[in-house]
Amino acid sequence: MAPRMNPRKKNASPGLRRTLLVLWMVASLGYWMASIIGLWQYSVHWDQRVQPPLQLDYDSARIEPDDLQPGATAAGLSAGDHIDELNGAPYSGRAQWETVLAESHPGDILEIQFTRPNGSSGIANLTLARAPWAHGRTSALVVFWQAFFVAGLLPLICLLIGYWVVFSRPFDRNAWLLLILLTFPTVLFLDLSLATGIGFFLRQCWFEAIQLVGPPALLLFGVYFPERSRLDARARWIKWALLAAWAIALSFLIPDMAADYYFGGAGRLLIRTSDIAGNIVNLLNLAFVVLFFALLLDKLRSASTADGRRRLRVLTLGISLGVGALLVVFILLPHFGVSPHNPRYFWLEYLAAVLFMVAPLTLAYVVVVQRALDVRVLLRIGTRYALAKATLWAIQIALLVVIAFRLVVPLLQDRQPSPSDVAWSLGCIALIIAFRFGISRFIQNWVDRRFFREAYNAELVMNELSDEVRRFTETQPLLETVARRIRETLHVDQIAVLLHRGSDFHLAEAFGVSGDGGLTLSAQASSVRYLLNSSEPARLYRNDPDAWYLMAGTAERHAFELLNTELLLPLLGRNRLMGLMSLGPKRSEAAWSRTDLQMLQTVARQTGLALEVSELAHSLAAEAAQRERVNREIEIAREVQERLFPQQMPVLTGGSIAGACRTALGVGGDYYDVIDLEDGRIGLAVGDVSGKGISAALLMASLRASLRGVTLDGPRDFARLMHKVNRLVYEASASNRYATFFFAAFDPAARKLECVNAGHNPPVLLRNGQVIRLEADGPVVGLLPFAPYTEQTLTLEPGDLLLLYTDGISEAMTSADEEWGEERMIAAASAVRKRPAEEILRALFTAADAFTAGAPQHDDMTLLILKLDQSMNLMNGTADAFIPPEAQAV
Repeated sequence: MAPRMNPRKKNASPGLRRTLLVLWMVASLGYWMASIIGLWQYSVHWDQRVQPPLQLDYDSARIEPDDLQPGATAAGLSAGDHIDELNGAPYSGRAQWETVLAESHPGDILEIQFTRPNGSSGIANLTLARAPWAHGRTSALVVFWQAFFVAGLLPLICLLIGYWVVFSRPFDRNAWLLLILLTFPTVLFLDLSLATGIGFFLRQCWFEAIQLVGPPALLLFGVYFPERSRLDARARWIKWALLAAWAIALSFLIPDMAADYYFGGAGRLLIRTSDIAGNIVNLLNLAFVVLFFALLLDKLRSASTADGRRRLRVLTLGISLGVGALLVVFILLPHFGVSPHNPRYFWLEYLAAVLFMVAPLTLAYVVVVQRALDVRVLLRIGTRYALAKATLWAIQIALLVVIAFRLVVPLLQDRQPSPSDVAWSLGCIALIIAFRFGISRFIQNWVDRRFFREAYNAELVMNELSDEVRRFTETQPLLETVARRIRETLHVDQIAVLLHRGSDFHLAEAFGVSGDGGLTLSAQASSVRYLLNSSEPARLYRNDPDAWYLMAGTAERHAFELLNTELLLPLLGRNRLMGLMSLGPKRSEAAWSRTDLQMLQTVARQTGLALEVSELAHSLAAEAAQRERVNREIEIAREVQERLFPQQMPVLTGGSIAGACRTALGVGGDYYDVIDLEDGRIGLAVGDVSGKGISAALLMASLRASLRGVTLDGPRDFARLMHKVNRLVYEASASNRYATFFFAAFDPAARKLECVNAGHNPPVLLRNGQVIRLEADGPVVGLLPFAPYTEQTLTLEPGDLLLLYTDGISEAMTSADEEWGEERMIAAASAVRKRPAEEILRALFTAADAFTAGAPQHDDMTLLILKLDQSMNLMNGTADAFIPPEAQAV
């Protein structure tokens, strides 16, 4: 079977594909219609066309010696003259020349300004002559219809076949490649006759584009149809190297083409490079065609499936017959004097055209059909089908001939048709309409039923079902839709679906069966194990049962009797069996064919995946609800933690204090505190608990409680204080949990700072350009039951700035993992050191955010700042007193 695009791997939506197809249809049909209009004017209104007076070399804009008409010579033009202007307009290229000829009529004057090879210039006024009639006594109308049959009708049929293939297989890569190949005949048989202006430009672009992409599309079709070539699987670089060389050559060729058409010709260098590029493109195009046939022949032997080999045999026969007919009629026979242009052998052209249509029809067949028939079977069925169609067409053609003789011929001879002629013509037209809209449809349906017994196209069922399945997130509507579609399509009256629930498979949907909702199959049932291991449908023949049925228990066999099972389908998810589908016999009691099994297996696979998606959707919904509850709990925890931080900073006469903590995960393990020690001193604390999130927040709360507890009596021995905190945290936390911690007491009266550092980042004291770090003098708290700590004491000076921070500030990182660092932090603080503490705090957070430039925050960020004013002086040996918040309120 030819490979189909997996709906889960689509690189474009159905809407986009439909839009592309519509645009392709507009462009290709627009080109075809414009070319047919040009063909009509060229054939029927031939007396309005002019004969080109000369032939131009478009690269050099010089007159070539070939086809130089006497009128041009008489007007003073000669070979080698350079064309400067046409009808007073500077010569701009082939497009201008073609437009002038298309818009002119016999007898018009064409003014040409030119330059001779010797450098002299001149002006020639040419009277344009009528183009000669080259078809003898054949009427213009007959010439048109003869040309239309080959150059117009066949390309149109190819286009329509291409559209139908893509409509049938919108997600099949080979269908789109085939559309390009079937568009190629429009530019092969139709030219740009009588195109002018923007129409000439658009048609020329389309003409060149299809001419250029046709051979690469043929190569890619050979690589991927009906399966990827084994040669390409081993060395796919060959394909891309050829296509890259082709694209590079085009990049040199296209400027020359544009120069010829619109820029008055190309320069010597461009001509030389475009000639080389053109030769390369031609060689590569030839290589693409040769590689296509080579890949085709190789796959005839190496295709992995019998269906693939059948498709390739059909394709080889069709292309050989279609392309071979053209080669024989237009290349081989003329060498023996038998030319289709000879009136005696005019029928050869039509025969070749009809035989050529075998190729696009074959291409469409092997891409669209669900399972290809063998060549011999296909020829036999095709012959009968063709005879049935031929009979219908013969009747209609006969009616058209009658209309032609009764109505059209008298009108062409300027005779008034008789009433009987009109009556005959109207009767024939009525019969043709009846054939086209009534009898023909009846005959077509009869032919399909008679000659195509396997006419239920699996692609139609799968596409429609796939579209509906994607819209379902609920299990019950999904099962109802699948069961109803199979019932209506295959005429099966008894369908049941059992889904895996817990340890058993329970009846979830049923049509026409006597079982109730209590019908179950064990997960260890013989049928379940067989379906799970084989992943294939299981046919149940009770008169000749398979081994799995012989191994089934009594309850399992009874369940199949209740369901009247003839076929079991596994509903497979990605890695497990989601359920199984039981189908009863067809109404016609016909056997399940291979086509039926393939179609049902695909439908069952899609249903299993849809069930898994539905189950996943419900699971995700439950997880989302759970996550919402967790998020709400975390929000509550965050609000609680926010209340643990200082809610109001004390006012320090002659200085200021500010602090803030910004967590990375809503709640965190960073801690800072400002404590009134009740003897005029201010306690300053900052800590960083190992880890992040809820666990760190809990340990942070324990650390705060421990600190608040040991500072109630206004301690003076900070080494002992830290020892108590360490002991409390150690007893309240896990063995792998700890915290870095810094605590200080500031006496505003003496400007004395007493502190102890338990493994925390050294706070930074900025003083008149100096940077003083308060290094750690003890281990982290909570890790060891006993640890020594040493107290430090220093005296602050007016204008000093003390920064207490966690590593989340100094190690703030950009998306490139570059750290902000202590140096940048100190520099940012130094730049605003004269401001109050609150402004310094905001400035540092702003500077850190500016550096990270929106990168995710990796760690909690905490800052506590003590800033002394320059005017803070000792008062009677002491500084201005610290006013605690409660005293301020009073």
